[in-house]
Amino acid sequence: MLLSRAAPELWIFLLALAVRLVHFWLYKGDFWHNTPLLDDNVFVSWRDVIQREGFLARSLGAFNLNPAYPYFLAYAGELIGNGVLPIVFLQHLLGALASVLLLRIASESFGSRAGWISGVIGALYGPAVFFESRLLGESFIYLLNICALYLLLRPERPDGVGSGRTKPTAFECLVRAPAQRPRLGAFFAGICLGLSSAFRPTALAFAPFAAAWLYWSLKPRGAKPLAVCLLLFALGVWLPMLPFQLRNRIVDPASGFGLAVASGGVNLYLGNNPEADGLNNPPSFVHYGPGMQYQDFKEEAEKRTGRSLSAREVSGYWTRGTLQWFRDRPRRAWRLVARKMLLFWNHREPPDNFFLSLFDRMTRLGSLPLLAWGFVAPLGLLGGLMSLGRRRLLHAYALTYFGLCAGFYVLARYRFPAAAALIPLAASALVRFHDLARGSQWGKVFGLLLLFAPCLYLARLPLIGEEDPASAHYSMAVVYANQGWKDQAVEEYKAAVSADANFVPAWLNLGLLLDSMGRSEEALAALENAAKREHDPAQSERLKAAVAELKRRPVK
Repeated sequence: MLLSRAAPELWIFLLALAVRLVHFWLYKGDFWHNTPLLDDNVFVSWRDVIQREGFLARSLGAFNLNPAYPYFLAYAGELIGNGVLPIVFLQHLLGALASVLLLRIASESFGSRAGWISGVIGALYGPAVFFESRLLGESFIYLLNICALYLLLRPERPDGVGSGRTKPTAFECLVRAPAQRPRLGAFFAGICLGLSSAFRPTALAFAPFAAAWLYWSLKPRGAKPLAVCLLLFALGVWLPMLPFQLRNRIVDPASGFGLAVASGGVNLYLGNNPEADGLNNPPSFVHYGPGMQYQDFKEEAEKRTGRSLSAREVSGYWTRGTLQWFRDRPRRAWRLVARKMLLFWNHREPPDNFFLSLFDRMTRLGSLPLLAWGFVAPLGLLGGLMSLGRRRLLHAYALTYFGLCAGFYVLARYRFPAAAALIPLAASALVRFHDLARGSQWGKVFGLLLLFAPCLYLARLPLIGEEDPASAHYSMAVVYANQGWKDQAVEEYKAAVSADANFVPAWLNLGLLLDSMGRSEEALAALENAAKREHDPAQSERLKAAVAELKRRPVK
């Protein structure tokens, strides 16, 4: 009896878990599956500091990257060890639960058939499986946002039962308390969004829309219950951020009680400046990768203002710089925003903490490709357009992440959470196609195809070209160097400067690495190449000083 009542959720969970276990088994010995890359490696290093120094981890200063995931790694590491594979396995288990919730969200919004399809898409969605395999925290943002959407949808059904069933399933019984009691539902929805914002503050942009949804859904219950629910929702959003705000305040009093991170203005300027292209293309004064680029922004801001700045002041400086650029060059600035709006829907994954070839290889089960953004995005857009006349929470959620990417910049992991709404919307579109075809309503089928055509065209625009070989070799060299594989790192740095002779960071890192290996003559040549190609005067002087110091050393 229990098995039959839990059937939809159980079977989707088993399918999603089976996909993830097969993926885990296929790639558990793979170097890229076991190795922290760029931001992954930063979070792992923070984990080590937190485990060594405790919660405050004073040596890290005010956070400029998202703090929740390093703390998760630190405390989970105490229980299951600091290895990569136990964390990945746990993230796969949680990812399977996300597929179950996608089934429930679509069932609540579009009926049981859309729920089944949404669950299957979620189970087979390649980017979800990929990010669950990385130490980035994206899978937690995805799951927490899905939980929030599910809880927010419940007040519309006072009986707690959807999809045409007269009895709740076993899964629904597990979440009956928050689902059937609006106060608990609102509070836990806020908790989910607050936790998500501790992994990355972008979830906060959705909070006002969620509050508006609660208002319209609970308004018939009366003013007092409505006010209590909204207050509980706000409290839930704030509570998960409070420990990090207090920690930042203790470690750096100048940081105030803002968000858990102090880099909003930096990220805004990264995506909106004269050198930006809509992707993660840092300005020329940035010389280092994740974990260090914020220091470059701080030094540049202090150089331009002529005084020392706190993390909060640095963020404000670059926010003002962004607004000034929009005032000075409005046409160019808004053209860039339009490009980012197109990049959001593009079928290719915008480059991030991986190589595109690596992403393609690790979103497969052997030779079988998993479902991709290029499948979900155009169908989700179609489903959204078909249901525009209805009051839909999913629209607001998808548009929130669309607007965030257009306002900042587009990365695969920054747009990834939008799939939480696009997958149920895609499922609704597929159900609509099926119903029209089954009823032989070919005229409407043709009309739907006409509506789908521009959605598909938008996703297939050739906006993201082939992978830049210089950047790919450079990133691989950083990974090898972090592993202590110096010879392989040297070869990759050489390949990077061979592909782009003006790639200063590659010349610099190559020189430093060669020097650490005792290959002084080669190191000198690499640093000289970095110095003569460096455009920033201060950095150029530092490089020249390093070259002079190297020349003064006695020859071994």
